[in-house]
Amino acid sequence: MISRKIYRQLVMIFSIINSKYSLKIKIELLLTWFRINIKYRTINKLYKLNKEKVLSYKVKAFDYESIKLLFEEIFCSNVYYFESTNDHPVIFDCGANIGFTTIYFKWLYPNSEIYAFEPDKITFEILSKNIQNNNIQGVHLYNVALSKTAGKIDFFVNLINPGSVWMSRYPNVICKDKISVDSMPLSSFMPDETIDLIKLDVEGSENEVIDDLNKNNRIKFVKKFIIEYHHKIDYKGKRDQRNELGSFLNVLESNNLEYQIDSRLMHVTPENTVQNMIIYIHNKKLS
Repeated sequence: MISRKIYRQLVMIFSIINSKYSLKIKIELLLTWFRINIKYRTINKLYKLNKEKVLSYKVKAFDYESIKLLFEEIFCSNVYYFESTNDHPVIFDCGANIGFTTIYFKWLYPNSEIYAFEPDKITFEILSKNIQNNNIQGVHLYNVALSKTAGKIDFFVNLINPGSVWMSRYPNVICKDKISVDSMPLSSFMPDETIDLIKLDVEGSENEVIDDLNKNNRIKFVKKFIIEYHHKIDYKGKRDQRNELGSFLNVLESNNLEYQIDSRLMHVTPENTVQNMIIYIHNKKLS
């Protein structure tokens, strides 16, 4: 039986080969993937790297494992790949972390205008440096959390290992250190014009963000969404964990939006188990 590690590596290779990129880019991605994996298993064991050249970009992270995982998820697995007829797409990167998705979108569409949001101050500093050090133009950075209202909210991070992708408004096994961050509704940043893509990975706040856009009549201006939906993210919390996926999808359907769901969690038998899924949404009226 093939091991899980080998299976994952084969999936990465197949994802790159099966992508819609040119042969030249596929080869470049494969070579970058091999280099990162070799360095992760050799040099990183001795020197604890935190920088890497990804294609034509120099990126810094809190550790080399983050570079490996983010590169594989974003550049190799093509989770956030989208096609646009607009050569200058307007993109909202909500939950930008250290900037891999922001860089990916700029790599995909060099002339894009990107609005990137990251609530954690320490992570935001790395995000800012990655954008500045690569002299990337057309990117607007905001150190805020996205929610229904403006103000301050509790936010849970891991102070020992900063930059975790599991940072959230809800405490979990990894991130239990509570800090206070500024919050703003996404609708307050959106102009009355077409948005080509909103990428939303806000670790459990996606219901609030979509409700805000719906109530403020902003959904109709968005061509596409790519949303990482966190089902039962607060299952270890004290409050009862309600099923909210139905109401979330109902908002999409009431706005005549089409969607496809890609679940990442294979085993779903245990009750109250957090489950991540990607929801791809498009507005046929704006296509």
